[in-house]
Amino acid sequence: MSWRTKQSRISANAGILLGGLLVSLALGCNDSRVEQPARKATTEQERIQPGCETGEPHQLTVPPEAQEGQTFQTAPVERRPFRDEIAATATIKPNEYRLAHLSPRIEGRVIDVKAVLGQHVKAGHVLALMDSIELGQKKSDFLQAKTNHEVDKRNYVREEGLYKEQITSEKEFLDAKGRYEKSLAAFRAAHEALRLIGLSEEDIKGIDWSTKGQPLSYFPLVSSLNGSVIERTITLGELITPKDKAFTIADLSTVWIILDVYEQNLAAVRKGAEVEITVDAFPGETFKGTIVYLSEVLNPTTRTIDARVETPNPQRRLRPGMFARAAVIIPGRDSDALVAPLAALQQVNNQTVAFVEKKPGTYEVRQVTVERRSPLYGEIQSGLHEGETVVTTGSFYLKSILLKEQIGGG
Repeated sequence: MSWRTKQSRISANAGILLGGLLVSLALGCNDSRVEQPARKATTEQERIQPGCETGEPHQLTVPPEAQEGQTFQTAPVERRPFRDEIAATATIKPNEYRLAHLSPRIEGRVIDVKAVLGQHVKAGHVLALMDSIELGQKKSDFLQAKTNHEVDKRNYVREEGLYKEQITSEKEFLDAKGRYEKSLAAFRAAHEALRLIGLSEEDIKGIDWSTKGQPLSYFPLVSSLNGSVIERTITLGELITPKDKAFTIADLSTVWIILDVYEQNLAAVRKGAEVEITVDAFPGETFKGTIVYLSEVLNPTTRTIDARVETPNPQRRLRPGMFARAAVIIPGRDSDALVAPLAALQQVNNQTVAFVEKKPGTYEVRQVTVERRSPLYGEIQSGLHEGETVVTTGSFYLKSILLKEQIGGG
């Protein structure tokens, strides 16, 4: 083989090797350009989805200076009986069977107001003193009719005795009898007129021309039940009529809690079901009652019915007008479950997360799957283990730190 032929073959082989090397480099560059975004996306996904299985759980470290002014409270993840419940919003109202709107039975002017808002009163307690010209006239007519009746009665009895002894004539006897019956009718009419405006038999018997030095036109407005004055609409010197509501008295030893039960939950809600009530005014405290009434009519706007709960309120802590959260207990469906407080669960990028305390200031972010929920707890399907400690108060602050890290890392 000649030297020129050998040189040509060597040159061809070198060209093949050089071409292969260039192709390899090109493919390598293409691979790196394709794979690097995937690795970046994976890193961001781990940061957005804390606690996913593609990497180690994300940890947050809060330095002492960042904890100043913040309150952190924790609670254990535990296994406990978990009841099936139906959550509902509710409003507290007075017990309307123990509620009275008071107004006078006759027009009168207010001359003294004795009751104040919030005052506890008993049945018969004088709330206000009023002056009525019409009442004064009716009492005067009653006293006059009473006097005429008593005089005519005595005259009739005397004439009857004389007539039986044939001392007086029949005409005089019949005239006396007629006057007596006429005065009796007038007396009964005057008596009934007083009853119609609300005076009791005891009040009527006590009417006299000198009634404790007060004019006949004075009369008291009294409470009809034991309770508290929750509304007062009258002022001194005001002229009020039977159409005006002067006072509202409510017995708040029991209150009504009106639940909004959605249409889809009607099959599970029954009269007599136990209900637990929580209000913002008393966090961590539960008030209990039972459903005593279910409305027969569905609200077409909200698609709910009213369920009424009566609950004892001996210390008057539940106030009419308060908003409440209610949990209707579904009987016979209790089961043990792994639970965590709802206060420990936060939503981050449409995912539920919890912050597990490893040590004070260091928290591990866990993605959590929640199945059933009650007003205070959620049933944990995955993401947490029994005995771990999660942050409740302060979890929202940790969520804000996590979101800032995501924005900074993006």
